[in-house]
Amino acid sequence: MRIIKRDERRGTRDEERRVALTPGVTARQVRFSNQKETCLPKTCTRFSSSLVPRHSSLRVTGVTLIEMVIFIVIVGIAVTAVMTVYINIGRTGADPMVRIRGIELGQSVLEEILLKAYDNSTPLGGGCVQFSSGSRCNSGPSASAQSTAGFGSDGETRATFNDVDDYHDIAYCGANVSAADAACSAACQPLLDETGNDISANYAGYAVCIQVSFAGTEVNNTSPADVGVLANDGKRIDVIITDHLNSRYLLSAYRLNF
Repeated sequence: MRIIKRDERRGTRDEERRVALTPGVTARQVRFSNQKETCLPKTCTRFSSSLVPRHSSLRVTGVTLIEMVIFIVIVGIAVTAVMTVYINIGRTGADPMVRIRGIELGQSVLEEILLKAYDNSTPLGGGCVQFSSGSRCNSGPSASAQSTAGFGSDGETRATFNDVDDYHDIAYCGANVSAADAACSAACQPLLDETGNDISANYAGYAVCIQVSFAGTEVNNTSPADVGVLANDGKRIDVIITDHLNSRYLLSAYRLNF
């Protein structure tokens, strides 16, 4: 027979009172300590103190299946949008370089033409040429028949062009191009540099169309009010560049009679 001492009985009663206040635990369960014996009527079992409910709240965290599905859908839409942007950038990323190269080609041709004389009869070192009408020049040589009868080359080649009229209605095409802009009626010839060298392979996909016309009165819009330029005292040079992207660039400049 087991003899229970007074202090032990007192501890047992205190423990019973404490356990009785715990929800979900009967007053007959007596817990001495963690993993110690607990005596119940007609039996003696062993239980852990962790089985005794605590008064602190237990919070469970996580996501539901619906939340997970919504997250996957949102991420899928975002990834699709980002990939679309990257694909477009990759497809059109070189377009600015194509356009810049085309504009540079047009500028080089335009600068070359502006360095030439106004007319085939323009004096060396500068000076105006006389026209029968539409000009303020009253001294100097008469304008060439080339200017009075119509612009165009007077039998010269690209390497020997000496006035702006020689470039009228000329079409130059780079490799893989068969026609220039519709403004030019002349057949397309290989793209040449200023000295007559073929550079069409360096500008594959590009074409150049050059038009020259009398446009002295157009200059009046930018001249001082007391200065009037007559029609034959100014020529407008239009350089039209097209590329394989179907882009069209128009570069224009004026050359005056002097």
